[in-house]
Amino acid sequence: MKKKLVALLILSYPSVAYLKQPPPAVPKPITFVAKIDNIDFNKTAIDSDMKLLLADRFHFKTKTPCNKNTLSGRPESFGLTSEVYAAKIKSLLVEILSERYLFLTIDQCDRGGTPMLTNIEVCTEALCGAEFMKKESYLWLNQDLRATVKRQATSVIPMPLTFDKEKQLWKVTGWFIESSEETEELIPSKLMAFEGYTDDETFKTQKFVSTFKSYYSSGNIQHILTYNKEGKEDGKYDSYYDEKGKLAETLVFKNGLVNGEYIIYHENGAIESKRHFIDSKIADGECPHYYDNGNIKENHSYLNNKFEGKYFEYFPDGKIKDERTYHAGKVVGKHTVYFESGKIRAIYNKNTKDQYHGTNEEYSPEGQLVSKSTYKEGKQLSSQTWYKNGKMRQEEIYDNEGRKNGVSREWFDNGQLNTSTSYKNNVLDGDSQKWNEQGEMVSLSPYKDGKLQGEHKYYDSGKLLYTRMYKNNKKDGPDRRWSINTGKLIEEMPYVEGIRSGIKKEFNDRTGRLLTTTPYVNDEMQGTGETYNADGVSIIHCYINNKSINSLYNPIEIREKASQSDDNAQYELGKYHHTCQDYDISLKWLEKSADHKNLKALFLLAQMYNEGDGVKEDQTKYFSYLLKAAQLGLSDAQVEIGYLYLVGEGVEKNLPEAYQWHIKAAEQGNVHAHYNLGWIYQNGDGTEKNLDKAKFHFTVAAKSGMREAYEELKKLESNK
Repeated sequence: MKKKLVALLILSYPSVAYLKQPPPAVPKPITFVAKIDNIDFNKTAIDSDMKLLLADRFHFKTKTPCNKNTLSGRPESFGLTSEVYAAKIKSLLVEILSERYLFLTIDQCDRGGTPMLTNIEVCTEALCGAEFMKKESYLWLNQDLRATVKRQATSVIPMPLTFDKEKQLWKVTGWFIESSEETEELIPSKLMAFEGYTDDETFKTQKFVSTFKSYYSSGNIQHILTYNKEGKEDGKYDSYYDEKGKLAETLVFKNGLVNGEYIIYHENGAIESKRHFIDSKIADGECPHYYDNGNIKENHSYLNNKFEGKYFEYFPDGKIKDERTYHAGKVVGKHTVYFESGKIRAIYNKNTKDQYHGTNEEYSPEGQLVSKSTYKEGKQLSSQTWYKNGKMRQEEIYDNEGRKNGVSREWFDNGQLNTSTSYKNNVLDGDSQKWNEQGEMVSLSPYKDGKLQGEHKYYDSGKLLYTRMYKNNKKDGPDRRWSINTGKLIEEMPYVEGIRSGIKKEFNDRTGRLLTTTPYVNDEMQGTGETYNADGVSIIHCYINNKSINSLYNPIEIREKASQSDDNAQYELGKYHHTCQDYDISLKWLEKSADHKNLKALFLLAQMYNEGDGVKEDQTKYFSYLLKAAQLGLSDAQVEIGYLYLVGEGVEKNLPEAYQWHIKAAEQGNVHAHYNLGWIYQNGDGTEKNLDKAKFHFTVAAKSGMREAYEELKKLESNK
């Protein structure tokens, strides 16, 4: 028999009639009409068992019947195979992007887990009604003129397309988009983006044929080209700057491939470059590029559609900017880069395998060497860098395989060493040290085979601030921390294989005296911690599952009093150990306290035996301890005894006895006794039925803040 909360005892007292309910009806699927804004494929959803599923996420322009803007769907929810489901969704994409209304079905909104779509159909008048059959819709396009979602579109095509009788093709007109002043929704503007033709009335193929023109938002022509019947570029292609008639480039396509001369122009009309193509491959030979003033900008040659031979790049004044040599499209040999002053900026060297080979150097504008590195067949052998003042910045040493080996160092620009790091076969091995600009140590970290191994030290202004012990890159041993002001140890935390394990200690930063201890097991606080003052332990703390459960102040004094038969001290010790789940110790002290007729100890023991909390459940001992506490005047025990007699739970039902115990508790001001007496007088259980007295007791309980009493009081008033 489990103990009931005193505040809710009466809830089981009034009789309740139970009716057998009919089995629930199978809910009908939910259907609705909406536009899908976007689909995110391969997202997650949750099934009715709260397990994760892979599903597509459908975004809607308006709230769905499930009061959400998203729903999920997957082959299984549609009752289709993966292949058939994928084909169905693909067939709907153009309709979705054209903002067509759709007829959708959901299983249920409140079945648990993510609501799932079970079917999608394009609206017909029969399915959705005439109001959802828009005569005009839109196909939104991105900058590559491919169908996309509205929010990513740069232009839009009104649908359906109009038919050009002369060309016997469908006219495709695209418009730039703008935001509506009233709704801020994206709508077609009055500025044409492009015009062309297609042989596909629905434009699902997104294939252009015949003449095509695109425009800038200024209204100037951007491109003019022609597509053949297969939808491939065919014929002359002209591209213009955003200035009427100003040509930017011109070339010729043949069945989708560039053939012939390809000319690029500067805005002033000067030729930037001329190249000759054969089936979209650059013809062999020289290819110069020019600035808009006619001066040479680049000069290089092609062979087999790749750079070949000398390559020069020039500054606008004609001075060389870059000089290199290509073979089969790869740089070989010396590659020199220049500043505009004519001084060398960098020299790089490569072998015929496109690998760095030899010495690479970089210089400042003043001609000062700022970096130097050596390579052998792509493998770095050394690296050095300098500050502009000529002082060394960094130095790294490599072995013949290009692996860091030895000590790598970095310096501040004042010449003071900043870092020193030891490597072996490209992994950290040995001490890694760091200093500040004043030459004071900042940190020291020992490594072995790329892993922290040993004692890591960190300093502040040259003073040791903390140390950490590592084994195989995991903390193993004590973390220690020192006061920056006094230099005394202030904290120590032991670790085992990266996990806090053992007793954490904190110390006074002036005296060094121990302040607290906190136990850790498997990285969580677990066990008994202590707080100290000058006289010793002042507080003990109980930790379970990384939480502080209870604290006991002046534990030494309380233990001493308990050992001298102080029943209150015995109760405090018993309650503390009970909360901390030290049940044997708890039972020992609580029984001693109960022997001295301590009311709190008697009542706690009753609760423990009733609930099997730290002891084996024993209803005889429960009633015995409860009765003793009630007889000695504990009002909560009196209410509970009274309730047991009231409902006949564990004892023979005795209404007069129940009434007497409640009267005793109420005389001590017990709110729950007053509340129960309200019911007793209202029903006439063990005493006369008296609504005035019922009202009195409900009023006392209500004034003490008991909401249930207030509600019963209102019912009594309304029944007058």
